Amino acid sequence: MRTIILDGYNVILRSPAFRPDERRDLAASRDKLVNLLSWALGGIGQAEFIVVFDGADVGAAQRKTVKSGGASKVTIHFSKPPLKADDVIRTLVEELAPTTSDLTVVTSDLEVARHARGEGATIVLSDLFAASLFKERVEEQLNEAVERGKKLHGKPGKKPGKKTGSPTLEGSDAEAKQEGVSKKNAEAWLKLFDEQKRDSEENDL
Repeated sequence: MRTIILDGYNVILRSPAFRPDERRDLAASRDKLVNLLSWALGGIGQAEFIVVFDGADVGAAQRKTVKSGGASKVTIHFSKPPLKADDVIRTLVEELAPTTSDLTVVTSDLEVARHARGEGATIVLSDLFAASLFKERVEEQLNEAVERGKKLHGKPGKKPGKKTGSPTLEGSDAEAKQEGVSKKNAEAWLKLFDEQKRDSEENDL
């Protein structure tokens, strides 16, 4: 069975489908993510999700580990201040990696990703994971972008000026953080994924 550890707020803040707004607060955003993981992904026994949230905004009574029912097993952890979600994720990776054959970490934090790779886990960017949860929406927005390109330029398939193929692009917290878009950071992520790809190809031989 595949075990997937997620930085919950990473995923929530990188997708308009989850991000808090006038319709829902942060607690409702957490519930939406957990419910989707519980019921919409895979079949029974195919995946186990461990969602880690920073616990600074919740009371001590809420910080206990919670298991959610559904087709997929979902366990929720809140970090206990002064620890943060990143600290909890590192600890979980170190505990699970030696005995888990298929461990994946979903994060947008480069240092957390490097640590997980060092322990043998697979890495998935939070943006890509969030988009994958809404595959139909991604395809719909991509089709809309193509149609806009036709209207703007009069040629089929012409791309419009603004890239809109992913629901995570607009308003992503990565855009608000310089390190999220820096050349150095991008190169580091590419190197990490290249290493991951090479390891996977070697294992397939």
